[in-house]
Amino acid sequence: MKKSIRVSEPSPEMQEKIRRARCAIVNQKMRMVKCPYCGHNAIAVFEDSRGHIQAKCKACGRETVFDVINMRRLYLRLHRR
Repeated sequence: MKKSIRVSEPSPEMQEKIRRARCAIVNQKMRMVKCPYCGHNAIAVFEDSRGHIQAKCKACGRETVFDVINMRRLYLRLHRR
């Protein structure tokens, strides 16, 4: 059964929040966090990202909770060698 998805323009207030968020990250470095199951790029995180994020991999469909801070430490340890 196909779900009907309604697509609409965000409200002016939401559009302003989106614009401010894009301006806030313009000078930040972005890095990709890979799905631990299939290795596909799962999410993009920026330098100021903190906390936990749940994402569903577009390639394998598995949901994973990422601890952004610990993933950064793991990434740095692996790439210092």
